[in-house]
Amino acid sequence: MASDVKVNIKVKSGTGSASFGYPLILAVKSEKVLPYTECVSIDEVLAVLISIMESDDEKTKAAGAKATSIYQAANLLFTQESIPEKIAVMSVSNDADDVLETIWAKDWRQLLVADMRSMAKEDIKAIADIFEAKDSKMFFAHCENIDDFAAFKDYERTVAFYYNDENDSEIKNVVCPPAALVGATAGKAAGSFTYKNIILKGLKALTLSDTEIDNIHKGGGITFVTKSGDKVTSEGTVLSGEYIDIIDSKDWIVQRIEYKTQRALNSLDKISYDNNGIAVLENICVDVLNTAYNNGIIAVNEKGTAAYSVNYAGRSETSLDDRTARRYIMGEFKFSLAGAVHNVEINGTIEI
Repeated sequence: MASDVKVNIKVKSGTGSASFGYPLILAVKSEKVLPYTECVSIDEVLAVLISIMESDDEKTKAAGAKATSIYQAANLLFTQESIPEKIAVMSVSNDADDVLETIWAKDWRQLLVADMRSMAKEDIKAIADIFEAKDSKMFFAHCENIDDFAAFKDYERTVAFYYNDENDSEIKNVVCPPAALVGATAGKAAGSFTYKNIILKGLKALTLSDTEIDNIHKGGGITFVTKSGDKVTSEGTVLSGEYIDIIDSKDWIVQRIEYKTQRALNSLDKISYDNNGIAVLENICVDVLNTAYNNGIIAVNEKGTAAYSVNYAGRSETSLDDRTARRYIMGEFKFSLAGAVHNVEINGTIEI
């Protein structure tokens, strides 16, 4: 997507609208090719899949569509609470990394590969490499062996959702387990939730020892277990160990500042290169950060106000070269992430 605006942001460790983007369910090496299509319901997904079935019998076509990995993944996604307003579906005859470049500019955010069980480790890494290089989107991968992800354990754009039990057919037959996690979160406002302890529907919780869960977490993965009677996600991190909600928060702020600043450049006849024009740009940044604060992305400071600051330098502080080139590069902002509580330890005393 062409833009005259670039926002640079980094997460400094130790400091403390609605959702954005939508999921893409992609089937690879498929006999049936389905062009990139956006759908708002499972009925629409079924309809587009029926359209590519080769049969004269409508019941046979419907049965064939429901047997596809795309339909099963979409059905699990739409079963959840807080579902997104739409999803995209696509089926290709080649590998995922071959097609991602061609659709990267579209507004989808979370990639789900419909059935990853047959994918080689090298093919999974090839997809993750694209996400790591490009930023702005996330890859939610199905993981049956956490060691398969060891080669890219430091990646910040891949979520390894471990879901496997060789002795349980109900678990083995789930086509795309992370579709449940994406369905339960993609409709929520960025920064307003943490991916740990998310209740998921349509999945059977795994029975794992504390050691097994710890090994999955050490490998950068998350899994699905029972806690206090609820079936929930065990953690909320990407492979590198960074929290998914932090990646979401960073991406949301960058996207909103870029988008709203570009809209101002598009809609206004002119933004003058003086303090009045610079104030227009600064107010856009302030507005986005206020929304981020209201969504729970930005912390409250000791004074009880939003913990962020914005500084767009005035005209006199800019260089002649920048003014001549009509280039403004003196806008700055910083904020403290609100974070979230993931673990609690309470000390009690009994007196006799």
